[in-house]
Amino acid sequence: MKITFFGAAREITGSCYLVEAGRTRLLVDCGMFQGSAFSEARNFNDFGFDPQTIDAVIITHAHIDHVGRLPKLIKEKFAGKIYLTLPTAKITDIVLRDAEHIMEEALKREYRPKLYDLEDVENVIKSFKTLDYNRRVNLDGVSFRLRDAGHIFGSAFVELEEDGGSRAIFSGDVGNINVPILRPTAQMAECDALLIESTYGNRLHEDESTRGTRLKQAIQNTIKQKGVLLIPAFAIERTQQLLYELNHLIENGLIPKVDIYLDSPMAIAVTKVIKAYPKYYDKEAFRLVCKGDDLFDFHGLHQTASRDDSKKINTAPFPKIIIAGAGMMNGGRIQHHLIRYLSSKKTTVLIVGYQAHGTLGRRLYSGDKKVRIFNESIQVKAKVLPIGAYSAHADQQKLLDWIGNARSRTKHVYCVHGEEDSAAALATRIKQEFGIQADVPRYGDTVNI
Repeated sequence: MKITFFGAAREITGSCYLVEAGRTRLLVDCGMFQGSAFSEARNFNDFGFDPQTIDAVIITHAHIDHVGRLPKLIKEKFAGKIYLTLPTAKITDIVLRDAEHIMEEALKREYRPKLYDLEDVENVIKSFKTLDYNRRVNLDGVSFRLRDAGHIFGSAFVELEEDGGSRAIFSGDVGNINVPILRPTAQMAECDALLIESTYGNRLHEDESTRGTRLKQAIQNTIKQKGVLLIPAFAIERTQQLLYELNHLIENGLIPKVDIYLDSPMAIAVTKVIKAYPKYYDKEAFRLVCKGDDLFDFHGLHQTASRDDSKKINTAPFPKIIIAGAGMMNGGRIQHHLIRYLSSKKTTVLIVGYQAHGTLGRRLYSGDKKVRIFNESIQVKAKVLPIGAYSAHADQQKLLDWIGNARSRTKHVYCVHGEEDSAAALATRIKQEFGIQADVPRYGDTVNI
């Protein structure tokens, strides 16, 4: 088996791995490169392989950095099947249509070229082959199955085995511990090579038990000073997690009544998908649903799908809470709210997810006191409050624990999907803890398993 790294090597985005095994050439993920602009120039580059020679694609989950170049792959004559779980298929449909819409708006507004068109998105959807977890699929000389990664709804890691030969595991993104709604990450089997994400490979999250307490405190402070709580949240999973916890706080009288605006058409659409498939919930969420509790709806919640409804938030009375995308603040409706409210000391910006280098979110996280949004210079007087326990990614300890449960059966680890220092730190810890060879591959590197 031969694996070549065509993305997410010493960086977070652009996940794409070419696997040549048996008589099959397949990809694990085909993600978009992200940074300061939605469609960076690198997304227009050649893949590094001929899409016509690829027999199949296996998708780990529906985040844009794992699915965002699928339409480009189709546009360049890929004609095989795309394997993924049913929730991932439903959410990827939403994500790719949203991405195409953003590109169309950028073309009209700034004359930016589009990476692909709606027809390409439609052809991606037609190529989907949905799978249940743990179902083994046989291709020509190779087989694989999807296991629950516990990262976002429908997420998976891939166990791939060459007939009579080696086995490789692709982690996708590994989920955090004790995340509402999601089931825990499944334990991996033995393997000759593990490609493991390292987003937080050099860091530990806060204790997850503090998550709800800190959210409650931020809301109480906002209400007390009659201000605004801005929560830039990824439309997939992070938003639903927040709604789940807000539902708990409000229905149990743990916070005063306050207007909460879900200002994200994509998050609203994804929430409908998650509500439609309770069989993927963890035990507690499933128990609540069976009792008749709507986990994502409660008193004071306003879903503002249309632009007109979104604009009405501007004149809504204080205090108020606004949940909007994009999660890294590099696009979406959150930017309009930041322009309006960042310069107020009565505003709190709650950061609940990873902020990549080059994004507006990373600059605010790093403490910049002046930022530019839509070519407008904004003074930052708002309080910026990160809560790491809301991350959808495993931290260093969770990753080590996951590997540790199978360390005697893991021969080689490749740390991917992490900035260089993060990936290197995780590789070092793996060598120290388990004596397993661990490397940090570069873009274009090829390894033989």
